[in-house]
Amino acid sequence: MSVPTELRARIEADYEPVRPLPAPRVRAISLLPLAALALLAAPTFFNVRSDAERIGWLLTWGASLGQVALGFIVITAALRESIPGRAWSTAALAAWIVIPFVLLTAITFTTSELSQISLQRGWWLVGLVCVGGSAATALPIVALANVLAARAYPTRPAIAGLLLGVGAGLMADAGWRLFCHFGEPSHVLTAHVGGLVLAALSSAALAIRLKPDTTSESLGGVRL
Repeated sequence: MSVPTELRARIEADYEPVRPLPAPRVRAISLLPLAALALLAAPTFFNVRSDAERIGWLLTWGASLGQVALGFIVITAALRESIPGRAWSTAALAAWIVIPFVLLTAITFTTSELSQISLQRGWWLVGLVCVGGSAATALPIVALANVLAARAYPTRPAIAGLLLGVGAGLMADAGWRLFCHFGEPSHVLTAHVGGLVLAALSSAALAIRLKPDTTSESLGGVRL
């Protein structure tokens, strides 16, 4: 197939060396400062939960650091998904989504056995605060991660964005759970997990919005 003269001229005018795309884990490292901020923001600005001494370091800071680590792994997986030809299988995608929720559920029920602080009144208000606070904390990570993913020209941006949001949501909840004093499963599995779900959906929408335009119109109407 012959290349149209106009297209050839546009390509030659834009020809310049490019750097290879770094590995997904290398690109994900740039998110670590935001992950650290998400971990420390709520307990620093507000306070550490009142039952922290009762449930111990392992289920407070230890579990939160584990969430940050898993969030980093999920985001790395999402950045691989964003590379054309490196898409995950359906089974792998299911695992990347299910495992974080299994971890959150396990941490929640283990913590609730040691701490019985429950919501007596205003459960809906506290729930909205945790949903909004967790989702808002995830947004900076969601934004930067989606910019990194878009540079790889993902062929399934919604899926890549969803995974990025799950990872960001894990990181955000890692800090938010250190502040939230209410560990009963009915609160955590609705409000805190709800914040993660909101971050994931927002990230998927942003990924679709940021998808690079590769249509013929983006090449000045020249069809290949």
